Amino acid sequence: MRSLRHTLVCIFCVLFVTPAIASHIVGGEVTYIYLGDSVSFVSGNLLLKYQVSLSIYEDCLNGQPEAIAQDNPAFLGVFDAFTKATYELDTNVNYAISIAVPDYFSSPCGTIAHTGASCLLKKTFIKTYALPSNPHGYVVAYERCCRNASIANVNNPGNSGATYYCYIPPTTITNNSAVFKNYPPQTICINVPLAYDNSATDADGDSLSYGFCAALNGANDANIKPIPYYPNFGDTVNYLLPYSAVEPFSGTPAIIINPVTGLMTGTPDKIGRYLVTVYCNEWRAGVLINTMKREYQFVVTGTCSYSPYGPYAGADTTVLVGESVPFHAMGGTSYLWTPDTYLSNPNIADPVGSFPIAGVFTYTLHETSDTICNGTATKTVTVLDHTIFLVPTAFTPNGDGKNDLLYPLPLGDTATLISFKVFNRHGNMVYNGGPADPGWDGYYKGVLQDLGVFYWELLYNDNKGIQRKMKGDATLVR
Repeated sequence: MRSLRHTLVCIFCVLFVTPAIASHIVGGEVTYIYLGDSVSFVSGNLLLKYQVSLSIYEDCLNGQPEAIAQDNPAFLGVFDAFTKATYELDTNVNYAISIAVPDYFSSPCGTIAHTGASCLLKKTFIKTYALPSNPHGYVVAYERCCRNASIANVNNPGNSGATYYCYIPPTTITNNSAVFKNYPPQTICINVPLAYDNSATDADGDSLSYGFCAALNGANDANIKPIPYYPNFGDTVNYLLPYSAVEPFSGTPAIIINPVTGLMTGTPDKIGRYLVTVYCNEWRAGVLINTMKREYQFVVTGTCSYSPYGPYAGADTTVLVGESVPFHAMGGTSYLWTPDTYLSNPNIADPVGSFPIAGVFTYTLHETSDTICNGTATKTVTVLDHTIFLVPTAFTPNGDGKNDLLYPLPLGDTATLISFKVFNRHGNMVYNGGPADPGWDGYYKGVLQDLGVFYWELLYNDNKGIQRKMKGDATLVR
């Protein structure tokens, strides 16, 4: 195997005499899926089949095209997790999927979007392995150089590479690795609260926990894409003070990750590019069986937009005295409606408002989505002491079956229309309808009227039997 490695390295050096430094890679991760087992026809040994996926994140805006081209194929190595012996080396793993990562991300506190030019690709290389039964488990590793030279929290990033790997537990533990749910953010805004969901899902239902950890070195500027070796887990990057593996970039309040939910929170307070590595531990019956990691470069910038979290309190509404209005909010963990006038319970998402008197009542919803994100919204309830008619402020008589007629709509079931009249700007009556008529279609004496403002008046009996008159105007639009 040592001879094979030497031969492969020599071939690689011949092919890439003038390598392009791969500073375009901004992160990576390795995951796997257990596909079942079988028995080898040759040896009779038990074989466990795993589909291993290496994902790398490429800066396709600033990265050198030749360096991006050199990512394909990927070189993967499979090693005994205890003896470190090489089981398999692959130098022809071509990427199977290439996805453009969105230049925005939504969080419980709002949506952050990059306002300048950006391009980020997630390329995934997939290889299926049939691994012999092994009481130690396996490590699958990938190395690539070099990191972006502008990284602010580690020493000499432009001349050092990264190692991405996964651990496959011993044969007695069949397992699928956890998989992070969301793309990493392309940019985050300075002085804007961060709430990034860095959690994962697990097909086996294992308990998951999260934290920050150190990034691993691997490869270098003299050999940017080596045949992988068994990872040196003690060879971590050198973080520059005041940064560290567990405090990768600064914030006020500090940037932290919730060990239970995986939610990254804090408010970044310094512009720059920062190397961040997050681990996800998998626990089964209280025992740690695997750890999956993702390395990524977080870019804190001022060239981004932020749409803060905003709850929805529901549409404004109009009712009659004595009627009730159901309120409805959603998506939060706590609610408060102010003022609490005529509400059944101001501290729930869906109180009921009961209105004994007429008036205009505006309520403010104070909603909390999690422990750090709050927002407000308003809802206005107009309470009338008698029924009225509502008339649209515009209509479009173009024959498309949508909004073709101008007609009054009763608010309440007990309002009775007597007459509805429409006049042009010269005072000429162009329509005179009663309760059985459909409404004005925009025509007068067989001619469709020009666009403009028309005036209406209606006569009706309200819910108390009192005759009332209303006036207003509407615009004819073509």
